[in-house]
Amino acid sequence: MRAALVVIALAATAAVAHAYPQYQLSREQTCGACHLTPTGGGLLNGNGELTDEDDARWGGDPTFLHGAVELPEWLHLGADVRFAAGASDRGGGLGGAAFPMQLETHGQADYGAVSLVADLGVTIPREGEPLTALLARQHYLQWRQGEDGWYGRVGRFMPTYGLRLAEHTAYTRRFGGTPLFGETYGASVGWVTAGAEVHLTGFAHDRLRASVEDADGAALYAEKRLGKVSVGAEARYANGAEDVRTEGGVTGKLWLDGPQVLLSAEAQVVHQAFDAGSSRDQLVGYLMTSWFPAKGFMLDVGLGHYDADVKVPKLDRDTAEVNLHFFPKAHMELVLMGRVQLIGLGDGGPGSGYGLLQFHYRL
Repeated sequence: MRAALVVIALAATAAVAHAYPQYQLSREQTCGACHLTPTGGGLLNGNGELTDEDDARWGGDPTFLHGAVELPEWLHLGADVRFAAGASDRGGGLGGAAFPMQLETHGQADYGAVSLVADLGVTIPREGEPLTALLARQHYLQWRQGEDGWYGRVGRFMPTYGLRLAEHTAYTRRFGGTPLFGETYGASVGWVTAGAEVHLTGFAHDRLRASVEDADGAALYAEKRLGKVSVGAEARYANGAEDVRTEGGVTGKLWLDGPQVLLSAEAQVVHQAFDAGSSRDQLVGYLMTSWFPAKGFMLDVGLGHYDADVKVPKLDRDTAEVNLHFFPKAHMELVLMGRVQLIGLGDGGPGSGYGLLQFHYRL
């Protein structure tokens, strides 16, 4: 039992499968065009399943269980399994790494325009309480006007903010308001069309168990699309146990048909005021180039910058990330991942990095 719990804990601490916003503009205008939720992520709708089949190198049945079971129209089920192996260096030397990354199931039940959505996975249990290994990372009640228009939700979920990158190592996610396992309880309302979208979320941290996000506040994100170009603006306020964070930023995307390249960028300014009386200003930025060189392949090259305090030298971090995605068949993905990080361009502390091969299977 103890060994099994260790494996489960490892599976829950590495990553969570999200949608790829690289498909916005390159395939569809909105994330909700391929997902059951208007903000993207989670279970695919019929169009999303067809996109999965079309982008796979050798096709395949993209529906639940490869078409072996036909679900009623009101019920949607799925699961994600991820495993990674390779080498990692966290400043103490290069060493081997092999671990499960995600074991999570997803469900949605519809009643007209109202849906009940829940994810059930595993995480690190409290000592002597094995049942706490179970975690419903997201569970909420949602109303959706239709493919376009208004929506609302209440429950536990990640506030809609920024580029919504799947790569949780991106600085704009890690330090910019949507960290891995940063889901909160709250309520949101939004409006989504092919040309624009707006999302407003009020959130409160989880009072029942320890959470990555320990603050209460609100997040606002708005985006306007003009053909193959999109621009966005964001603002966030979070009042935590020891500090208050006031954040703002911009996003942008540009799709180039000829070379099949999507450029995505996000820049944020963060003011952090500590209860002890001090404060600091931070800069966070990320630029990603996504190239679709051939059917079944996507290459992402990301550059990130994070300045923990603009007044203190050699605290800034810079990173370069390369992810080569291969989709051999519907439901399956292989990702060759590489990342290098420097602190103060090498003068502020030891660098770090990793090289991993990840296998992802979507039920």
